[in-house]
Amino acid sequence: MEKEVLEIVKKVFGDEAKILSPLVGGMMNKSFIVEYNNEKYVLYISTEQANEMVDRVLERDNQKLIIDLGLTSKNVYFDTDKGIKANEYIEGSSLDKADSYDSKKAAALLKRMHESGKLSRENYNPFIRFVAYEEEAKSFGDNFEANYPVLRKEIFDNKEFLESQKMVLCHNDAQKSNIVKSADEKYYLIDFEFVGNNDPIYDIATFGNGKVSEGYELLVDYYDGHPTAEQQRRYYLWRIFISLQWHNVAIVKHFRGEGKVHGFNFLDVANFFFANAMDAYKGLKEVK
Repeated sequence: MEKEVLEIVKKVFGDEAKILSPLVGGMMNKSFIVEYNNEKYVLYISTEQANEMVDRVLERDNQKLIIDLGLTSKNVYFDTDKGIKANEYIEGSSLDKADSYDSKKAAALLKRMHESGKLSRENYNPFIRFVAYEEEAKSFGDNFEANYPVLRKEIFDNKEFLESQKMVLCHNDAQKSNIVKSADEKYYLIDFEFVGNNDPIYDIATFGNGKVSEGYELLVDYYDGHPTAEQQRRYYLWRIFISLQWHNVAIVKHFRGEGKVHGFNFLDVANFFFANAMDAYKGLKEVK
């Protein structure tokens, strides 16, 4: 892989470019900090499965919307065929690596996007995506947890309610690793593979990828301390939805052998997200 990465770096930037360090990637990309002409960039190299899942032309167009809003750094290279991208590096750290973060600033960042009046040319269509990921997971056999049907029924029983919300421009993967706090305490979004029009609370729910409670704190800050019972319901339903979705994706990645590429045990990842879904289900049942 190292030789392949070096070849990509030279193609994108030139022979004088050098890799400073890898970044801890998610399930969809490998990423690296690259230096060229005394400037730093982040190079993203997508996995094969990610390229199957993502419309790269749409991603490029959606990223431009976010750039025009001043919510991310400038893109300098985008190969829509191979899913190879390079953006100017934001000096700082993602919120999952930061010593601390300001939930109110993260909420304000998302609000600026949601209330911009801009729209993607495509809706995100979360339920269509969910079924596609689930069907692929099923193709490897029955690897679902015993309570999976209970959680699935909860979100699909509420499908009409969730899909009836006003749609705005959303990131759709606004987890802590995709929000960067710069050295001067400004907050920026990165990674735009899933941008599309959706319920804004979906974005808030994605922030709870690590802990359901962190996403709920963001919900409280987003609604100035007073989310309604309906907004809380939407949060927990979407949190269950997202956790089951990534549970399915992790199962697929395990059986496709992608753990060796990423250095992850994807069954552990699948179990983590199922536990996260159960936490969200408990929260849903406590909403008055």
